[in-house]
Order: sequence, then C-alpha cells, then structure tokens
Amino acid sequence: MSSATLTNNQPTTVIQQKLVGVFLVVGLLMRCSRYLMNFPLWEDECFLAVNFIDRGYLELLEPLRYHQVAPVLFLWIELTTVKLFGFHEFALRAFPFLCSIVGLFLFLHLAKRLLSGSALVLAVGIFAVSYPNMRYAAEAKQYASDMLAGLIYLTMCVEWWRAFSSTDTAKTHCASRWLWALVVFTPVAVGLSYSAVFSAGAVSLFVLMTIISRVSTNRDPAVSLLSSLFSHRQLRLWTVYNIALLGSFAVVLLIAAQGQASAELDWMGRYWSNAFPPLGTPAELPLWLLETHCGPLLAFPLGGHNFASTFTTICVLIGVIALARRNRILAVLLLMPATLHLIAAALQRYPYGGHFKFSMHMAGVICLLAGFGAVLLLDAIGKLTRTQRYTLAVATAYLLLVGSGTVIRDIRSPYKTESDMRARAFAQWFWFSTSFQGESLCVENDLGIILTPKAQTELSWTAMYWANKAIYSSQTVNHLDDLKVTHKRPLRCVIYRDPKFKFDQSAFEDWMSEMTSRWELVSTEKYPFPRFAKYQSHADRDDARAVDYAEIYKFVPKSAKNEVEFSEDDESPAKRR
Repeated sequence: MSSATLTNNQPTTVIQQKLVGVFLVVGLLMRCSRYLMNFPLWEDECFLAVNFIDRGYLELLEPLRYHQVAPVLFLWIELTTVKLFGFHEFALRAFPFLCSIVGLFLFLHLAKRLLSGSALVLAVGIFAVSYPNMRYAAEAKQYASDMLAGLIYLTMCVEWWRAFSSTDTAKTHCASRWLWALVVFTPVAVGLSYSAVFSAGAVSLFVLMTIISRVSTNRDPAVSLLSSLFSHRQLRLWTVYNIALLGSFAVVLLIAAQGQASAELDWMGRYWSNAFPPLGTPAELPLWLLETHCGPLLAFPLGGHNFASTFTTICVLIGVIALARRNRILAVLLLMPATLHLIAAALQRYPYGGHFKFSMHMAGVICLLAGFGAVLLLDAIGKLTRTQRYTLAVATAYLLLVGSGTVIRDIRSPYKTESDMRARAFAQWFWFSTSFQGESLCVENDLGIILTPKAQTELSWTAMYWANKAIYSSQTVNHLDDLKVTHKRPLRCVIYRDPKFKFDQSAFEDWMSEMTSRWELVSTEKYPFPRFAKYQSHADRDDARAVDYAEIYKFVPKSAKNEVEFSEDDESPAKRR
C-alpha cells in the first residue's frame, strides 16, 4: 500500500475510485435503511420530543422539560417540521436525516481535497460506515447537525485555504468570497449547534496563522509586518468574521442564560462529571485522557468504553504526527476543535468524552485522521509481513463488514431496546383501538391534572408514554364537557404511574370524586411497563430495572345502570348474523 499524502500528489487509481463509490453507496443505504425502519422513539429522543407537542417558538426559549438542552435554531427547525408534517417519528427525524445525507457527500468532497489514494478510500469508508454517523441519521436529537456544522466549517475553510494559497489571481479573489461565506454561515452554525463554536474558533486561528505566514513571506522588507497585516484585505475580512462569531456566540449565551443554561447547568455538570478532566487530582489526568480517547470519544467506525476505541486512537495519533510534520498550519485547523472542546470541558461547560455524541462535531476530522493514519500503519505492517498488496483489501473488507453487520443488526432488531418497542406497541394498540370503542384521554396530559409532578420534569419513561400518545392518539380532549359518553361508548381515563416518584393521592381523590359525580366507574385495569437494561438477556426478564404502570379507569353514564348493559357479545359477528 502506498503511503498517503495531504497534497493530492498521489494519484487515485480507478480501483480506488470505485471503492470510494462503493462506500458512498453503502453509506447512503445505511442511513436510509435506519431512517425508513422507523425505530420506536427511545427515551433520549422522547425527552426532547415532548417539548414540541404543546410549545410555540418563543416557549422553546424557556427551560425545556426533562433537563434537555438544545440549540434554539435546531429546536425551531424541529418544531417547524412537526407543524408542517405532523408529530411522528419520520417528521421528528427528518432534519437529522437530511443533515446526515448532506454530511456524507460533503465529507467526500472534503476528503478529496486533502487525501488521495488508499487514504481517501479508508477515510471515506470509515465515515460512511461509522455507527455514530449512521445512528444519528435517524435520531431526533441535535448531533447530526453538530456533525454537519463542523464539516461545513472545515470544508469552507479548506476551500478558502486553497484559493488563498493559489498563485492564480482568479482563484485568489475567490478567497474573499469564502471568508464572506464563513461570516454569513457563522450565526446559523452557532444557532444550530453549540459545539460549532469549537470549529469556528479553529477556523479563526487557522485563517489568522495562514495570513501571517503569507504576509511575512511576501512583504516588502521596508514595510513592517504589522503595517502589512493591517493593510491586508483578508485580515479585514477575518476581523469581520470574528465580530460575527463573537456576536452570535453572545446572543446564544444570552438566550441560554435566560432559559436552558440557568436551569440545567448545575444539573448537567453533575450528570456528566466523569466527562470533565479531573483537574483537582492532576495525578489522575493522564489515565483520564487515555481512557477518554480510547473510549467513546473516538468510536469511529466502532468503539466504546473499556478501551474499545484503542485501534482508532492509534490511527488518529499516527495521522496527527504525520500531519504535524508535513503541514503544521493544517494540523492547527484539524486539532484545534478538540483543543477548544477540552478547554470547555476543563471549565465544566461541555462534556469531553463519556459518549460519542459529544464528539460528533469532530466526526469529519476524526475520520480524516483515522483514514490517513490507518494507511500509514497498514503500510508499515504490510512491509514487515510482506503482505503490502493485501492490506487495503483487508481494511476495505473490514469496513464493509462493519456496515453490513450494522444493517443486519437493525433488520433483526429494529429498535434500540425492547422496552421502547413495547411502549410504542401499547400506544398503537390502545389509543387506536379505543377510539373506535368510546372516548379516551390521559388525565395528566389532556386534562392537566398533574398527579406525579416529578415524573413530568425529571428523567423518566413518562416522556416515552407521552410522546407515543401524541403520535398514535387521534383524539384531542381539552375538557370533560366536550365528551359524548354513552354506555356503548364509555370513557377510558389513563394515568401513567412511575412508582419512584411521589403520587399526589389527594389530587387523585379530588379528580375521582368529580368523575364519579358525573359518571359511574365500572372497571379498573392496570398494565405493567417493565423496563430492562439494553443488553439484558432473555433469562433476566424477571429482573427488571423498573416497572411503571398504566392505570385505566372506565366510566359510563350513571343512567346506564338502568338500561341493558353493553357487552362484547352485542357486537360480535355471531350476534350480527
């Protein structure tokens, strides 16, 4: 295998071009299949999704339910999509899916700018089949837009760099256009992705260093460096870019300070404490850095806790060392987002590690460096073992196996957990079926009678029940007087119970007293909702993590007790015949 360069001096062979095309198709199929399989909403999606059920645009600036924190522009795009297409899984995941598809093509373009040959093949392959990229293509969270914002910044900056470094006068003029594009994009990016500020900061430093390097090389010896810089058009545009960045960031901070940040900063700090560098105990810092980088942070194409991302970390490290030797300024562009991210983590403002969702803004950088480093590593291994001609084939086969294995897993188990699947199945059955048998409502969500206050705010599976009800219930009930209850079309009232939270028994008794003054309670049913760990075996089904309940109270008019009671036999096929 030929060693890779970062200047496209190594030609990409026809076979390598075809392999890149194969990975592009595989990446598209993986993302589309995941989206079209329509997985049940899992708890993390539900925590955010319930905020789109009954809130308007301005209300999304307020603290979100279930300790959620998300950029305002992302929230507004999600709400707009729900208003246009309805509240359901496909609509909630449409924007992340679009971000993922655009990101795949954008990464291909970027990789062709920086890599060639085998490095191009592996970088595109890693990005195409990586589980984080595929997963967030079909998840109603902001991480796919984090990935896309980081990629757009990186791509536009590379295009500026190529134009600015060109000796062609026409291309040099294009550099100003790319800087103006960065100025315009920055408010959008910062409003769309909190982590975009890391990429934006890296771009600022990279552009400044490139301008200084160019001016110091070409300036008139009789003119001072400072004077040459101040008279340079690109530096003036760089100043405008930084004003746009600082202004956008200040607006985002102001909005967050009035809403999400003020409510959730302390809570998030406690929840993600393990993802912050242990600055109080410096002796633990080296091990923390090792575990973090060999863990979920670099889980591309696969990886996770317990050093499962070690091979990717080695490839990235090799790529970083080789890049630093060949082009130090470009190394700044690729490494500065991680550096700024780590600084934010040290200030306990943004988790570093803990989960790969927090490194999605670096997905493009990670895959570029991993592909570049993997080629250098496999090239060295191939020379030692005299199997140099086969290393690319083995690496390609491995990546294709990762991609196909992920799709097969999804086909076999089209859900994140079985509990998610059962929660949706209940909603599909109950809310749909009961609409043909009478009136149905949720006491807390429809009538606003909050019986378990903590379950409506703290992390709980109430959010999943609530989101699925909003998707699969065709009835909208705001007041009891709107109901038309008969003995043939009874009223069913649902109360979702989470035993770990305090239940307001007094409010329940008051509600029941009001209901029995209007109607007669004829039956009560109770459905358990067991919650199991994600990887819990079938043999452990008796050992549930938690068991919630849906209690269903059935009411009919009081006059119905003097009439002929309705039963299932009255409407059975045999009775009708």
